[in-house]
Amino acid sequence: MNNISIASIPSPTGREQKKIQFIKQKINEYGVKDTSIDNAGNLIVKLPSKSKDISKKTIWVVAHTDTACDSGEKVIIKQDEKYIFGHGICDNSTGVTALLTTIELIINNNLEFPNNIIFGFTVGEEGLGAKRGMKQIIKDYGKQIDAVINVESHNIGRVTNQVIGQYRFKLSVNTKIGGHSFRDFGRPNANVILAQIISDFSSSKLFQLKEKTTFNIAQMKGEGSINAISQTATCLFEIRSENNRNMEKAKKTLNTIISKYKKQFSDISIEINVSAEVPAVIFPSKHKIYQLTMDVQKKLGITPKINSGNTDGDVSMTAGIPTVTIGTSNGWNTHSMDEYMEKKSLAIGIQQVFMVICSIISSY
Repeated sequence: MNNISIASIPSPTGREQKKIQFIKQKINEYGVKDTSIDNAGNLIVKLPSKSKDISKKTIWVVAHTDTACDSGEKVIIKQDEKYIFGHGICDNSTGVTALLTTIELIINNNLEFPNNIIFGFTVGEEGLGAKRGMKQIIKDYGKQIDAVINVESHNIGRVTNQVIGQYRFKLSVNTKIGGHSFRDFGRPNANVILAQIISDFSSSKLFQLKEKTTFNIAQMKGEGSINAISQTATCLFEIRSENNRNMEKAKKTLNTIISKYKKQFSDISIEINVSAEVPAVIFPSKHKIYQLTMDVQKKLGITPKINSGNTDGDVSMTAGIPTVTIGTSNGWNTHSMDEYMEKKSLAIGIQQVFMVICSIISSY
């Protein structure tokens, strides 16, 4: 199995099922029968241990199947001697490929482990999917999960032990009255008010300690024409921080700005519709799951890099489950249509994934 086959199947967030069915068919061809699709659309693959030890653990290995952008009906893949180009070729086709390769190797070599291993090919990891697939897994199996290995796309050597706090929401302004741009000039304009809120927040000082805090605005939309006063306007808003205190201060700043405009325009409505709210979480790098991961990386000549991130691993870490996220390739421009990856990096990346899984399953 190669990642070009995986990437060639369009799977934007919310429309992953064609890819999920392709993966399920491949796994069935390997001889694995215990596969199922859960209520969220995740593919669940169980390889239970034959050990009779009642203390055996259950380790989950997950990789998300959705891509950040909608590439349409066809994904255009190109390549030269060094690189492969195409949306999703890295994020997260390499992670999915690594899991498929691992399952095939386990089955073909009749490998047995002292602990249970369950693979999850998840949906809805990206953007407004808000990691709904992983949330379903934790809802269904959370109390039975002892550790999670989350396999991502890029940055071979990453050892993610920290969740970056996220606050994602839709910001909506409704003046409840529009009007003629000339005759009714002076009435509140939703586009202008939304722009002023964004401007005030972007010019405010974000609270930065040693940890990083950021924000982003996307998909600004306002009704009306060139000669009509806009009644409604919306945008997507995101704040991220490695520090929960910084996050709370940024949210307080935003709410203060919104209150100012509500007071200035008493009849308007300004609403926040939250799509994702995740606290910053960190596990100690000396935890066994990270030490086992880094030991494998060092054996392969890979330099481990402890870092923070936002992945499916956010959900399990927030639930208190030891989780490590690792990468499978060297890739660039992920979350864009200009995504590409280094060909030769994938072989060592997949070898790393296989060895990390075997190490943790065998000795956790």
